[in-house]
Amino acid sequence: MNEEYTAFHEWLISVKSLTKDSADDVVSRIKRAKSIMEIDVPLDIDTLLFHFTGKPAFKVLTITVKSQLKRAIKLYKEFNPKI
Repeated sequence: MNEEYTAFHEWLISVKSLTKDSADDVVSRIKRAKSIMEIDVPLDIDTLLFHFTGKPAFKVLTITVKSQLKRAIKLYKEFNPKI
């Protein structure tokens, strides 16, 4: 895991009180989200999610996975609002 993901993982555990396994899942989801669309762009969360949910790769996912990816993005943007 690179430094950014390590810091995000630690933040999820310490600030959001997630378990290690839950934090692992969120980091995995953010990696998957980044494979669909670059999320390290300076957009507000609503605009980012609008563009993200319009991607064809997102549209074919199950409702559960879609929800998990959107939650991971929201947490990631909360962790680092500068992006």
